[in-house]
Amino acid sequence: IVRTLKDEGILGNGHGGVAAVRGSAGPTRESWLRPWMAVAAVAASLALFSSGMFLGQWMGNRSTAQAFLAVREQDATQLAMTIQEAGSQYVSALAALSELGVPGEEEGAEGSSLTGADLQQGREVALGALYGAAYELARMSPDDMDVLQVLQILNDRRQREEGGGVKTLNTVWF
Repeated sequence: IVRTLKDEGILGNGHGGVAAVRGSAGPTRESWLRPWMAVAAVAASLALFSSGMFLGQWMGNRSTAQAFLAVREQDATQLAMTIQEAGSQYVSALAALSELGVPGEEEGAEGSSLTGADLQQGREVALGALYGAAYELARMSPDDMDVLQVLQILNDRRQREEGGGVKTLNTVWF
């Protein structure tokens, strides 16, 4: 069968040529493989490879940046929730401290479970936490006059309790 196909010119004669149909001399391997075509094929493959690398890097960087921003926003939301929970716990603890320090109606003056020193220590800790929160708020928004006034009041109180003079943080002249 192969010999018949070769004789009819459908198959080449084995010298690197491939005949087209019925004896017409088609393009040989030497005629279609030129050096410029090999260079063009290598250049095209390099261009395809480098554009794939560039596109992959670009898409990867973009999705990484979006993921980072999403995590950052989630962290800010979680921090806000933590601050809200801590603030609620602070107020609840102050209310509980206040209730423990006040004697009940039927118990009389001796029914209080806290001594004067315990109550004073609780107040000092509460004021210290309040001062720390006010200081951090003032650092976050230094132009907020309300926060600065709260911080000023707490500073004045702290200095009075320590026996020092009162010094003002911010003075507004009109």
